[in-house]
Amino acid sequence: MALIIKHKLYILLVIVLVGIGYLVITYTAQTQKSNLDTANIENIGNVDVGKLAEAIKKAEAQQPPAIGASPTDEEIYDNSYIKHIRIALNGYLDGSNQGMDDPENVINGSDGLPDCGLNKFDKSYYKSKFVVFHVNPNDYGGVQANIVFINKPDTIFWAWVYGLRGGEEYTLRGFCKNGPTDTTREEFSKAIKEVIESSKFSL
Repeated sequence: MALIIKHKLYILLVIVLVGIGYLVITYTAQTQKSNLDTANIENIGNVDVGKLAEAIKKAEAQQPPAIGASPTDEEIYDNSYIKHIRIALNGYLDGSNQGMDDPENVINGSDGLPDCGLNKFDKSYYKSKFVVFHVNPNDYGGVQANIVFINKPDTIFWAWVYGLRGGEEYTLRGFCKNGPTDTTREEFSKAIKEVIESSKFSL
């Protein structure tokens, strides 16, 4: 039985990692282009967004990791970046938008990313506590986490939290749907139920 559960979790992890790779690359490119557009930079057509993203990635690689390589559950839920997801969700729910330095982008998403933006999903998700399904440093700074809401465990959400002022402050930079696919939904439902039931932590 333990082997079956482990196998299910491995399959889910592979699905999530593939989704993360796609989301990070696409979301970063869209976000950087959006930031450049709003900055009114002249000759924006000459800006290579790909090179800009690579420069950011290289600079962030010089910073200490925002979360360890193999954190314990306690370390994950005690991590300031992870705790900030709840702060930003509460800020969205109460209308203050606390925890987001670019609420327009985080709330409404981008035209090129139809599954991104807090407004794209029912607010009842955010009222529920969530469990962290997977977490790791984001190549472009901060931490990215895949979370599932306990009261509506039908969707994996990807959240990107970025550190500001040397990690003294935090901001939610991205929020997107990250699965499951139609073909993995049934297996996901069974496996995530076991994950939620076995988790000692939630936010």
